[in-house]
Amino acid sequence: MLTATYSVVAISVEQKNARNTLAKLQQSIRTIWKNFQEVDFASIEAAIQKLAQFDRFFHSRKLEKYVIPAIKNATHEIDPLLAELDALSAFCVRILQSLPQQVRLAFDQGLAKQKELRRAMELYCSNLQLRLVKEEQLLLPLVHQVLTGEEIFELGTQFLAEDGKKYEDQQAKAEN
Repeated sequence: MLTATYSVVAISVEQKNARNTLAKLQQSIRTIWKNFQEVDFASIEAAIQKLAQFDRFFHSRKLEKYVIPAIKNATHEIDPLLAELDALSAFCVRILQSLPQQVRLAFDQGLAKQKELRRAMELYCSNLQLRLVKEEQLLLPLVHQVLTGEEIFELGTQFLAEDGKKYEDQQAKAEN
Protein backbone atom coordinates (compact mmCIF):
# COMPACT_ATOMS: atom_id res chain seq x y z
CA MET A 1 0.00 0.00 0.00
CA LEU A 2 2.78 2.41 0.94
CA THR A 3 4.63 1.76 -2.33
CA ALA A 4 1.43 2.33 -4.33
CA THR A 5 0.85 5.59 -2.46
CA TYR A 6 4.45 6.58 -3.18
CA SER A 7 3.85 6.11 -6.90
CA VAL A 8 0.90 8.53 -6.82
CA VAL A 9 2.86 11.10 -4.81
CA ALA A 10 5.93 10.75 -7.04
CA ILE A 11 3.90 11.39 -10.19
CA SER A 12 2.15 14.34 -8.56
CA VAL A 13 5.45 15.91 -7.50
CA GLU A 14 6.95 15.33 -10.93
CA GLN A 15 3.94 16.94 -12.64
CA LYS A 16 4.15 19.94 -10.30
CA ASN A 17 7.87 20.33 -11.01
CA ALA A 18 7.23 20.13 -14.76
CA ARG A 19 4.48 22.77 -14.58
CA ASN A 20 6.61 25.10 -12.43
CA THR A 21 9.69 24.74 -14.62
CA LEU A 22 7.67 25.28 -17.77
CA ALA A 23 6.10 28.43 -16.28
CA LYS A 24 9.58 29.77 -15.46
CA LEU A 25 10.72 29.03 -19.01
CA GLN A 26 7.70 30.84 -20.42
CA GLN A 27 8.43 33.86 -18.23
CA SER A 28 12.06 33.80 -19.31
CA ILE A 29 11.02 33.76 -22.96
CA ARG A 30 8.66 36.70 -22.41
CA THR A 31 11.45 38.65 -20.74
CA ILE A 32 13.92 37.96 -23.55
CA TRP A 33 11.47 39.13 -26.18
CA LYS A 34 10.12 42.13 -24.25
CA ASN A 35 11.77 44.59 -26.61
CA PHE A 36 12.37 43.46 -30.20
CA GLN A 37 14.81 46.33 -30.80
CA GLU A 38 17.17 44.97 -28.15
CA VAL A 39 17.13 41.25 -28.89
CA ASP A 40 20.04 39.50 -27.22
CA PHE A 41 20.86 36.42 -29.26
CA ALA A 42 23.04 34.98 -26.50
CA SER A 43 20.00 35.04 -24.20
CA ILE A 44 17.88 33.42 -26.91
CA GLU A 45 20.41 30.64 -27.41
CA ALA A 46 20.62 30.12 -23.64
CA ALA A 47 16.80 29.90 -23.52
CA ILE A 48 16.83 27.33 -26.32
CA GLN A 49 19.36 25.29 -24.35
CA LYS A 50 17.06 25.48 -21.32
CA LEU A 51 14.15 24.32 -23.47
CA ALA A 52 16.23 21.38 -24.71
CA GLN A 53 17.21 20.52 -21.14
CA PHE A 54 13.58 20.73 -20.06
CA ASP A 55 12.58 18.50 -22.97
CA ARG A 56 15.05 15.83 -21.84
CA PHE A 57 13.63 16.05 -18.30
CA PHE A 58 10.07 15.97 -19.63
CA HIS A 59 10.64 12.78 -21.58
CA SER A 60 12.49 11.08 -18.73
CA ARG A 61 9.65 11.52 -16.25
CA LYS A 62 8.32 8.45 -14.48
CA LEU A 63 4.99 9.03 -16.19
CA GLU A 64 6.63 8.63 -19.60
CA LYS A 65 9.02 5.82 -18.66
CA TYR A 66 6.74 3.64 -16.56
CA VAL A 67 3.10 4.70 -16.29
CA ILE A 68 2.26 5.19 -19.96
CA PRO A 69 3.88 1.88 -21.02
CA ALA A 70 2.00 0.10 -18.21
CA ILE A 71 -1.28 1.61 -19.37
CA LYS A 72 -0.52 0.68 -23.00
CA ASN A 73 0.02 -2.92 -21.89
CA ALA A 74 -3.13 -2.97 -19.79
CA THR A 75 -5.68 -1.63 -22.27
CA HIS A 76 -6.15 -0.25 -25.75
CA GLU A 77 -9.25 1.74 -24.82
CA ILE A 78 -7.28 4.93 -24.28
CA ASP A 79 -5.02 4.57 -27.33
CA PRO A 80 -6.54 7.72 -28.90
CA LEU A 81 -5.56 9.78 -25.83
CA LEU A 82 -2.07 8.28 -25.81
CA ALA A 83 -1.75 9.00 -29.54
CA GLU A 84 -2.77 12.61 -28.90
CA LEU A 85 -0.16 12.95 -26.15
CA ASP A 86 2.47 11.42 -28.44
CA ALA A 87 1.49 13.81 -31.25
CA LEU A 88 1.86 16.82 -28.94
CA SER A 89 5.31 15.62 -27.88
CA ALA A 90 6.39 14.91 -31.46
CA PHE A 91 5.25 18.38 -32.54
CA CYS A 92 7.24 19.94 -29.70
CA VAL A 93 10.34 17.95 -30.62
CA ARG A 94 10.10 19.19 -34.22
CA ILE A 95 9.78 22.78 -32.98
CA LEU A 96 12.76 22.34 -30.68
CA GLN A 97 14.85 20.86 -33.49
CA SER A 98 13.99 23.81 -35.75
CA LEU A 99 14.97 26.51 -33.27
CA PRO A 100 18.73 26.66 -34.00
CA GLN A 101 18.04 27.25 -37.70
CA GLN A 102 15.41 29.83 -36.81
CA VAL A 103 17.94 31.69 -34.64
CA ARG A 104 20.31 31.94 -37.60
CA LEU A 105 17.51 33.22 -39.82
CA ALA A 106 16.38 35.69 -37.17
CA PHE A 107 19.91 37.01 -36.86
CA ASP A 108 20.35 37.28 -40.64
CA GLN A 109 16.89 38.40 -41.74
CA GLY A 110 15.69 40.57 -38.90
CA LEU A 111 12.41 41.42 -37.25
CA ALA A 112 9.98 39.17 -39.17
CA LYS A 113 12.09 36.08 -38.49
CA GLN A 114 12.59 37.14 -34.89
CA LYS A 115 8.83 37.19 -34.44
CA GLU A 116 8.60 33.70 -35.98
CA LEU A 117 11.29 32.48 -33.60
CA ARG A 118 9.46 33.95 -30.63
CA ARG A 119 6.19 32.32 -31.75
CA ALA A 120 7.95 28.97 -32.17
CA MET A 121 9.39 29.13 -28.65
CA GLU A 122 6.01 30.11 -27.22
CA LEU A 123 4.28 27.38 -29.25
CA TYR A 124 6.66 24.78 -27.86
CA CYS A 125 5.80 25.85 -24.31
CA SER A 126 2.05 26.08 -24.87
CA ASN A 127 1.90 22.64 -26.46
CA LEU A 128 3.79 21.04 -23.59
CA GLN A 129 1.52 22.89 -21.19
CA LEU A 130 -1.47 21.43 -23.04
CA ARG A 131 0.07 17.98 -22.78
CA LEU A 132 0.52 18.39 -19.02
CA VAL A 133 -3.12 19.44 -18.66
CA LYS A 134 -4.30 16.42 -20.65
CA GLU A 135 -2.11 14.11 -18.60
CA GLU A 136 -3.48 15.48 -15.36
CA GLN A 137 -7.13 15.77 -16.35
CA LEU A 138 -7.55 12.77 -18.64
CA LEU A 139 -4.72 10.25 -18.19
CA LEU A 140 -3.89 10.21 -14.49
CA PRO A 141 -7.49 9.69 -13.33
CA LEU A 142 -7.54 6.52 -15.44
CA VAL A 143 -4.51 4.95 -13.77
CA HIS A 144 -6.53 3.44 -10.91
CA GLN A 145 -9.27 2.35 -13.31
CA VAL A 146 -6.95 0.68 -15.79
CA LEU A 147 -4.18 -0.71 -13.60
CA THR A 148 -4.60 -3.23 -10.82
CA GLY A 149 -3.32 -2.58 -7.32
CA GLU A 150 -0.48 -5.01 -8.03
CA GLU A 151 0.50 -3.11 -11.18
CA ILE A 152 0.46 0.21 -9.32
CA PHE A 153 2.58 -1.38 -6.59
CA GLU A 154 5.04 -2.51 -9.28
CA LEU A 155 5.20 1.06 -10.60
CA GLY A 156 6.02 2.29 -7.10
CA THR A 157 8.76 -0.31 -6.85
CA GLN A 158 10.24 0.91 -10.15
CA PHE A 159 10.03 4.51 -8.98
CA LEU A 160 11.81 3.68 -5.73
CA ALA A 161 14.53 1.78 -7.59
CA GLU A 162 15.08 4.71 -9.96
CA ASP A 163 15.16 7.20 -7.08
CA GLY A 164 17.61 4.98 -5.20
CA LYS A 165 19.88 4.82 -8.25
CA LYS A 166 19.77 8.62 -8.63
CA TYR A 167 20.62 9.01 -4.93
CA GLU A 168 23.56 6.61 -5.23
CA ASP A 169 24.83 8.49 -8.31
CA GLN A 170 24.60 11.80 -6.44
CA GLN A 171 26.48 10.34 -3.48
CA ALA A 172 29.20 8.98 -5.76
CA LYS A 173 29.59 12.40 -7.45
CA ALA A 174 29.74 14.12 -4.06
CA GLU A 175 32.54 11.76 -2.92
CA ASN A 176 34.64 12.43 -6.01
